[in-house]
Amino acid sequence: MNNYKDMRIKNVRVRLFQTANIVADTYKANMEDIVSAKFMVKSYGQQSDSRILIIDIDGNVLIDNHNTFVGQTLDNHEIREGLGGRSSSSIYTMNGEEVLHISVPITKTDGLETRIIGAVLISSSMSSLNQDIGELRDGMFKIAISALIVSLALAAILANRITEPLRILSHGVARLSSGDLGFSIEKGGEDEIGQLIQSFNDMSHKLHSIEHNRKVFINSISHELRTPLTSIRALIDSLLIDDSPPSVYREYMKDIYGETERMEGLVHYLTTSIKLEDIVLDLKTHDINEILQDAIDFMNPYAKKMGVEIQFAGTGPSMVECDRSRIKEVLFNLIDNSIKYRDARETNSYVLVESKALEDHILIDIEDNGLGIDKDDIPNIFEGGFRVLDRTILKTNGVKGYGIGLAIVKNILDKHNWAISVESSLGLGSRFTITIPI
Repeated sequence: MNNYKDMRIKNVRVRLFQTANIVADTYKANMEDIVSAKFMVKSYGQQSDSRILIIDIDGNVLIDNHNTFVGQTLDNHEIREGLGGRSSSSIYTMNGEEVLHISVPITKTDGLETRIIGAVLISSSMSSLNQDIGELRDGMFKIAISALIVSLALAAILANRITEPLRILSHGVARLSSGDLGFSIEKGGEDEIGQLIQSFNDMSHKLHSIEHNRKVFINSISHELRTPLTSIRALIDSLLIDDSPPSVYREYMKDIYGETERMEGLVHYLTTSIKLEDIVLDLKTHDINEILQDAIDFMNPYAKKMGVEIQFAGTGPSMVECDRSRIKEVLFNLIDNSIKYRDARETNSYVLVESKALEDHILIDIEDNGLGIDKDDIPNIFEGGFRVLDRTILKTNGVKGYGIGLAIVKNILDKHNWAISVESSLGLGSRFTITIPI
């Protein structure tokens, strides 16, 4: 229903903009004949069932087809936009009634110079449109009520046929509630009940998988926490046993501090994992290329320190609706990964960030010539806690972290309804592509 209303309002806007441009051109041609100009404005006002004002460059009303505001100075957003040379439209609520305001500039060309001499402001009540939509809504409600009654009647007729499958399904729910995750019900057919049973089985298997992953996750974290704790305890025991000089104490304290940093990183990983689903977006319109440049400027010092060159190739301004800070977080993660997973054998390590505006979407590519990803690992890289490199490679390259970055990236982009894909070959580098619909 809202889409239908938006379509109707869009049609009204188009019609009124056409009228406003005709009025502006006609007034410009008849500026010296104020009587003809007033007659023209009154005629178009009757045809469009709207109020039409001709306003000079100072905001004074020259012509009003209702003859109320003539000689008065008016100021609102549409008037300012029109006198600034821009067409504009907005819907306001006045005395409980929606009113559409649109404005267009009146320009005059003197030789090679075009100047603004005024604006046309048209106000049109939306009451008739809202009444039509209300009647349509009432009709649809009546149809929905009728459909509900028919559905209830059919449900009563079919009750005996679906009772047995529902009892089986109820038994399955009881088994699931008792903790028997992964319990399956034999599918009875391809009808609605069969589809419902299939959905139940899918849910049961997913819950079983989630529980399994949770246990693996806890075991993994327990192991990771036990390692620094064991190291800290061994270092403290050594300090207690030996009467060591201060230099040894300092060395041991540095080691203990490093282990506590590892534990702090694990705690941060845990809290970040928990908060993944709680992300709330602050959506505003931004230039995506400006966000890309900010992210690159922020990461450049780190990249230079690591011997990696960040290159940027982008077109002109590309406006998108997004949460600026969250998208920068996505870019930080992707660029940081490209830097961390650089190939030490490469003499010219680089990260290429490129944006391309196409007809109905924008593509952002982040490409590097780093270590790359094995093709068997690519389907799993956006899962929290998954690392694309084994421990030997991680230690060799000094890469730190717990594999949560790409899960955060995927979660943020999913909430924006943006897509991300990856192409990579082990030893050749990777390219992550973000697709932004427009």
